[in-house]
Amino acid sequence: MGAQKTWAWIFGIVLIVIGLWGFASDSILGYFDVNPAHNVVHLVTGLLFVWAAWKGPAKTWNTWLGVIYILVGIVGFFGVLEFLAVNTADNWLHVAIGLVALLVGVIAKD
Repeated sequence: MGAQKTWAWIFGIVLIVIGLWGFASDSILGYFDVNPAHNVVHLVTGLLFVWAAWKGPAKTWNTWLGVIYILVGIVGFFGVLEFLAVNTADNWLHVAIGLVALLVGVIAKD
């Protein structure tokens, strides 16, 4: 398995775990706010990453989900995503996840 698929598996599994964890708590690790809508977003993006690792074009998904997560993080700083219960820690984490996913998508071998 190449680096693209490995990273897609890692991102996917972590996001699925976080999505499920969020249904049991209003906060992840006491820093990252979540609500049911935010949890569903984590589950859906986690499943997309897993699908990309298993059957899909992992390089494409790592790249595009990286871009999307960066944009979500930036938009979150402007208070646009309040319906997802994001806070400043969430926004920085989304930007960081996005940067890592984008770099993996662009740099790592397939």
